[in-house]
Amino acid sequence: MKNISFFRKATCYLLLMATMVFAFPTRQSASTLVSGALHPLSASLAPALNTYQTLSFRTLRLYIPGKKPPQDVMEFNGKSVEIMGFMAALTQLEDIDEFVLASSPPMNCFCHPPLRVNEVVFVQMKKGKLTQYKGGVVRVRGKLIVNTSVGDEFADIMYTVECDEVV
Repeated sequence: MKNISFFRKATCYLLLMATMVFAFPTRQSASTLVSGALHPLSASLAPALNTYQTLSFRTLRLYIPGKKPPQDVMEFNGKSVEIMGFMAALTQLEDIDEFVLASSPPMNCFCHPPLRVNEVVFVQMKKGKLTQYKGGVVRVRGKLIVNTSVGDEFADIMYTVECDEVV
């Protein structure tokens, strides 16, 4: 019986750690990750591998509707970013040119309170690019645009990404 209890505790601990890693990604770039690699060329190739800054919904939640956007959010305005979230298609599931990226799965009404306006990002694919619906967590890469004049938290879009790719 003690072994089963230990196994359950270990499993819960591992799940908790995995959740923390995916829920709170760091702002570490590929150059930081690759710089400790053994191959001498890897550090020089790192900027070419990842030109996107990692941005989390934890940072996006700092912008409260009706208030001035904080510096932590504004430093990403106009920059190429990578955001992890859940895709919510607006009109179709194939050949999508725009969708909403949410901090939690769509239609998750059992375990999560309703999403606020600072927990969603409107994503527009760049001209000529389309994507397909993907379930689960996706990474959106593109240029972030912060709406600095949010008047109505129920009608205005706070964040838009001009999307290069969805992974």
